[in-house]
Amino acid sequence: MTDASPTAQVSSLSLRELRLRPGMALQTRRLVEGASKKESQFLAAIEGKGVMVGPVGPHGVSTELEEGEVCVVRGFTGQHEFSFLSKVLQTFEKPFAYALLQYPKKVDATLVRQSMRIKTSMPAELSLAADAGADKATKAGVTLIDISVAGAMIRSKASLAAVGTLVSLAFAVDFEGSAVQLTLAGTVCHSHTPTGQEGCLTGLAFQYLTQHDKLVLHYQPKADLKTGRITGVEALLRWQATRRWLRGRPAH
Repeated sequence: MTDASPTAQVSSLSLRELRLRPGMALQTRRLVEGASKKESQFLAAIEGKGVMVGPVGPHGVSTELEEGEVCVVRGFTGQHEFSFLSKVLQTFEKPFAYALLQYPKKVDATLVRQSMRIKTSMPAELSLAADAGADKATKAGVTLIDISVAGAMIRSKASLAAVGTLVSLAFAVDFEGSAVQLTLAGTVCHSHTPTGQEGCLTGLAFQYLTQHDKLVLHYQPKADLKTGRITGVEALLRWQATRRWLRGRPAH
């Protein structure tokens, strides 16, 4: 993929700029001797007031953070790796377990990807033009395993094209209950077969995207209707041309 930042540079950002989503995985560690990392999740934040952090899973019972302690919080947004120090203001067990942390003035963030990726498993078709190393135009069924505004990763039974080859990737998405076919041009930027795995992974960098083609990622919180707790997030694609929501059509 070519959406990786060529140079990792630490920046000082506000927490709001990171656009954290409810359910996002975090690591918290108390700044006391012998303390270990604790898998946690981001719940919510009120700018200038506090950050709510909870244990992972709907049955988590404790954040293992104690009021008055200082802890370090780490996470990854899909674009930025980030960390910040914060004081534990309060801890709660009801209506669910969470800790209220002091809102950080600044966050250390490293941009590691230029665009957000989402994982998926969608059937797609890769096409090569007749002049792209083949005697005639060829098409092959592939599986789309992740996608971003910059490119995509596909899995195929065998290597389909050399690095630098211009290809077309076609796949269907749901648009208000109807299937819509998108065909995007891309260049092969890498291709390899992972050790111990079947099939070939090919990274594509999208080219020549029109306003009609551009995809924007959106994360919609998923909540338990009985408890009101955030249980996760759902990744959606947004089609710029219509500004309406598209959902990937899963493989059957």
